[in-house]
Amino acid sequence: MKRSTVKPNLVIYTILDDSLCNCGKLKDGKELFYGHSDEGFLPNVYTYAGLIAALCKGLMIEAHKIFRQMPATHLTYNVIIQGFLQHKYPSMAMQLVEMVNRECSADAATIALLIDVSINNEIPALKV
Repeated sequence: MKRSTVKPNLVIYTILDDSLCNCGKLKDGKELFYGHSDEGFLPNVYTYAGLIAALCKGLMIEAHKIFRQMPATHLTYNVIIQGFLQHKYPSMAMQLVEMVNRECSADAATIALLIDVSINNEIPALKV
C-alpha cells in the first residue's frame, strides 16, 4: 500500500486489520495493528474491537491482554465477554460484567450477555 497512490488512513488500516484477522492471518493483522502508530495513527475503539474479536476465536489470553491496554468501552467489553462465554470461561465473563458496572453503566447487549451466562451456567445474576 505504501507504493500506491492511495494514502492510508485509520479507516483503511482498521478494515485491513479486520480482513487479515478474519481470513486467518492473525500475525499479519497484529503487525499491521501495532504498525499504525509508525504511520501516525492510533487505534480507535473499532480497531481494538476488531482485533480483540479475532483473537477471541482462539487466543483469549492475548485478547484479554490487548483489552486491558485500551480505554474500555461497551463495545470492547461485549466482545471480550462473548469470547470468554464462547470458550466456556463464565467466571471471567462475570468478572468483566462487574467491571462494566464499575466503569460505566451496562448497556442492553451487556445485560443480554449477563442473562445468558447466568441462565446457561446456573450462576446467580449480578445486579446491574
